[in-house]
Amino acid sequence: SSLDGSSCVTHGPSLTTIGLSLSVSRASSHPRFAEMDDDSPAGDRSEPMAQKVLRCRRLVTETQTPNQSYCSNTPKEELLLEHVREFEEQFVNVYGNRFLFLCPPNEYGVPKFLPSTIRPTHLPYKELYEVKPCAQFLADFFNYDELNPPDRYPSVMPAPHSVLKWQAGDCFDLSIALCSLLIGVGYDAYCVSGFAPRFITTRNEARSACPQLEWNQEDVNENVETEDDEFVIPKKPPLKSEYQEAKRMAEEVDRARMDEEEMKSDSEDDPSSEEDEYENRRIHCWVLVRKGSREVKEDMYVEPTTGRIYDVNRCPYLKIDLIWNNKNLWVNMQVCSASQVQLDLYNSRYFEYVMLDAEGGTSGVDGSSLYADDAGATPEESEGGKVEQAAQILDMPPAWSERIDIPREAFHARCYQGEKTIFYHKCKVEQYAPYTQDDGLVQRITLYKDVRRQIPLEIRETFKHRRDRLCERKRRPMQNETVEHFSPGRPSSSTSAAGGALKQFREISAVSRELLFYNSRLDGLIRCVELIGKKMFEFFEDRDDRLIYHSVTLDPPLAGTHRGGQKAKDTYLVESMGEVPIRKMTQKYARNPNLPSDEDIHKICYFLAEGKIRVDYHREPGSLTFKSITYINEDGNLYSLPRNGPQPTHQEAQKLLQMQANCREILTESHQRTQHELNQRRKEENGIRASRSVQAGKKRELCLSGGREDVLEPSVYDLARENARADAMREGAEDEKQEETSSKVDILAPYLVDLMNKETGYVQLDSLQAELVMKKCTQDFRKRLTDRAEIIQRRLEEEQEQLRKRRAQMQRRGDNVEKDEREFERYQSQAMFRTQILEQRLARHEMQAIEKFQELDRMLQEDPRLAAMWQREPAAVGK
Repeated sequence: SSLDGSSCVTHGPSLTTIGLSLSVSRASSHPRFAEMDDDSPAGDRSEPMAQKVLRCRRLVTETQTPNQSYCSNTPKEELLLEHVREFEEQFVNVYGNRFLFLCPPNEYGVPKFLPSTIRPTHLPYKELYEVKPCAQFLADFFNYDELNPPDRYPSVMPAPHSVLKWQAGDCFDLSIALCSLLIGVGYDAYCVSGFAPRFITTRNEARSACPQLEWNQEDVNENVETEDDEFVIPKKPPLKSEYQEAKRMAEEVDRARMDEEEMKSDSEDDPSSEEDEYENRRIHCWVLVRKGSREVKEDMYVEPTTGRIYDVNRCPYLKIDLIWNNKNLWVNMQVCSASQVQLDLYNSRYFEYVMLDAEGGTSGVDGSSLYADDAGATPEESEGGKVEQAAQILDMPPAWSERIDIPREAFHARCYQGEKTIFYHKCKVEQYAPYTQDDGLVQRITLYKDVRRQIPLEIRETFKHRRDRLCERKRRPMQNETVEHFSPGRPSSSTSAAGGALKQFREISAVSRELLFYNSRLDGLIRCVELIGKKMFEFFEDRDDRLIYHSVTLDPPLAGTHRGGQKAKDTYLVESMGEVPIRKMTQKYARNPNLPSDEDIHKICYFLAEGKIRVDYHREPGSLTFKSITYINEDGNLYSLPRNGPQPTHQEAQKLLQMQANCREILTESHQRTQHELNQRRKEENGIRASRSVQAGKKRELCLSGGREDVLEPSVYDLARENARADAMREGAEDEKQEETSSKVDILAPYLVDLMNKETGYVQLDSLQAELVMKKCTQDFRKRLTDRAEIIQRRLEEEQEQLRKRRAQMQRRGDNVEKDEREFERYQSQAMFRTQILEQRLARHEMQAIEKFQELDRMLQEDPRLAAMWQREPAAVGK
């Protein structure tokens, strides 16, 4: 397009360009473009061949019928590339010789304009609908390849469809894939290329905080509801001591110095431990999400390699070179750091754009754009010129890449090749795909005390699909503390007694245990706490007897003696301590509205060591005092204190003694249930360790097994997918078996009809007749196999030809009509499925044809009716 606007192609400028002959020749000789020359020997290159280049070559070799949009450009794309080339010439003439990376070649070596590589797609996964989970998923999903060398642009830019299929790529591939998904779900997303520090380009997060810990803290803060009270008396500011403030500041300075020395002490993974020969020259690509769409309040940068989100004003990036989306590309003209760049894309003081907007939103603020040549026109001429210009503006062609797709199996696996390990500052994160670990582990976060990650402070493990419903475990080795969380549905360890519904288990070795339960147990138990060797207490809810609490307090210093020097009768079995004397037992009851408060028992304390019983009753509403009676047990008789007061009747005394005996039995049963639950947990963990040792190195298969010895319990969705896959394989095996059964029919019957003896009904062939029958049967069988292969091949070619016609028709339209595009995608998906089935059927037929022919030859040799043919040669030798 010319600068006077006479041409129908008028666009704005851009920063990096490789387009057709001029752009490609200029880029190939530029030091920032990594060459990919198939004719040059590998020994002439100073850098090893990138893995992405090898993947692209393998894709070209293995793909028999590639999409035409991959191998060639449509006339509209050729016109666009011509415009980009002319734009680069104008840019160089105006601003000087500046390298532009605009049209890199795809995997087939065809130059493509960068915005046309973005393929907006909305995938049917809710995890990919928000920015943060989508970015984190892709960061885990991909195997990141660094640019090699880091100061050169990639030599090839494959389609995002291929990148997601490989699950590997560099920062440009990851940014384009992430931008395609974000635009597909309604975000105003852009790809940004520029320069970044080494720890960003190498994805070295050894000095960064673990994002999982930050997200967990955010979730906790969201769950805490704050109540706003407008009638609050303002508090006076606290008095401050200047001496204490100066002391605190000095301590902070000392602490900062010690932290800095600690950071420098580990040079193995320190990004700043050695000098960087590519400092300020490392090329990188990331994603920009602008405010406005999807309730985004502020602009933000998204790092595709790690999933981190940065504020545009506090980002670690050094410089911005290019910004592009699926509609346009902008060249940054601001000489400043990335955090100071003004993101007013259509202001020609800050950016030069390549494509003009048909709606007229591309005019610069000061009219100084490269294509702002009609600023002096009259309003009538300007309005008429805009209408004519809108009709002549070249719009973006549709994306040349196929629709992005992530198979459901790969999506649920999440991690590249099933596992991933990332090191952070004093932290290590290990992630595993579901069902790959024998204990159901999917994530392990280890927090360390030192930067060398040698002294673990806390280990957090997350599990899925466990039969025992274990979902999370936290271990603090220094304190010997273990905390386990269980999801609802954990069954009871005993079929005869109430149990199960375990929610949380906390244990400090040889100090205390705490068990929390869901409110679904038959006995109403919700919490059980044991201070080993000291006290055990339990809380209840919704019991018929209104019991809400009972406890037992132990007294080891009693040393097995009771009152009067006798042997203690009431003891409590404690693990690792044996029988320990009971000092006190306590029971608490909820309020019974049918009884007066002074007759409704609230709390009973049984002082076994002192031989006393204290009964406390409920308070009256609004009263501060309550009724309390203390009894003393003397030789099986209860007397109330003081002795001169009213004494209990015989029935009341027997009732209290019976309640004491019942309390002792209840505590004993509760202790047995708790021990049984703990023993069951130990057995489960021991069984898991044994299973891991047995299943080491073996592939795990999903199956619905009902035994408690099985560690994992697949979800119904995974079982449904696995059953569907098994049914498909079973149907294929049945078809093959049916074909084998049908092939067992007497294949010589049609050829022996004319040679059969009509009187005897038997066939007696001589050597010549047997050889003739065999040759004719073999020829017919070979023709049958060939005809079947030709039929499958013809149907495959028809499907491919029809698909090529529809693709060409869609590319010639170039209207970007959503309805037509959805219909074409639906047809293309069905056509690709049919093509894949036909290719598999043809390959299977070719493999089976050889086996079937060998089987036919064996059957003919073993058939006794053709035995004369094999006896001919020995007879001839005997003559």
